Amino acid sequence: MTTPQQTTPPENRVISYHKIRLAVGIIGMLLPFCLWIFNAIINESGILHNPLWITFSDGYDPAENLKDSISHFYYSTVGELFTGALCAVSLFLFCYRGYDRPAYGKYHKIPGDNFMCNFAGAMALLVVIFPTSADPCMKDNFRAFVATDATGYIHYGAAVLFFVALSIISFVNFRRTKEPENFGKNKSHHIFKKCAIVMFSCMLILLVIFILHKTKVDVSWSDKLNLTYWLETVMLLAFGISWTVKGQIDQQLFHTNYFGNGVKKEA
Repeated sequence: MTTPQQTTPPENRVISYHKIRLAVGIIGMLLPFCLWIFNAIINESGILHNPLWITFSDGYDPAENLKDSISHFYYSTVGELFTGALCAVSLFLFCYRGYDRPAYGKYHKIPGDNFMCNFAGAMALLVVIFPTSADPCMKDNFRAFVATDATGYIHYGAAVLFFVALSIISFVNFRRTKEPENFGKNKSHHIFKKCAIVMFSCMLILLVIFILHKTKVDVSWSDKLNLTYWLETVMLLAFGISWTVKGQIDQQLFHTNYFGNGVKKEA
């Protein structure tokens, strides 16, 4: 007599995908604040002046706790947190499969979830592998590493494509339904649309500042305000909200059709 094989219920596999969405969203929302807070704690506590933990030939004199951009935290005391979080997001994106591209309907030529998430995951890895460019005399270069302009451009390009992919996922992929003609018509789809618009708007502002800087226009005020950091933070919050809401909605669909997505599960 053969023992029947136990199989994982399809619902459990679906829930695991929803938990991936939640994890990606939560990491995205917490990352900018965790980098700032933990960098401040380490710098202000003086722990790096304790030879029990670490020694420097010339000592370590940290600069401001808040950096010009999230990418510049790579060179700070929380560089490992920055790279680790992005690697985790990249891994989750690679593991996520989602839904295929519809055969017809609005934006049906945009690739499915699998392609878009793999692309975004690859860009996240490039952001880690190629750090943003840095001043060789930067005050608190904890990495003892200086990126060239070339690696900086690769970093910027990958970061832009990363956020572009996330914006498209929120604007298009998350608003797809089983019936392509109902694209964007569910109540929750307005949330995803607004998150995508916020990300695109922040990228546009950063592009304008970059162009002004390259044309020798004085934009030093943006550095004083840490504008790049705050715009990146807003983008990560919008990205995190989109993925968190998507995960929460899909888990609720197993019980109650709160947001009008899919088909209500019968009792």
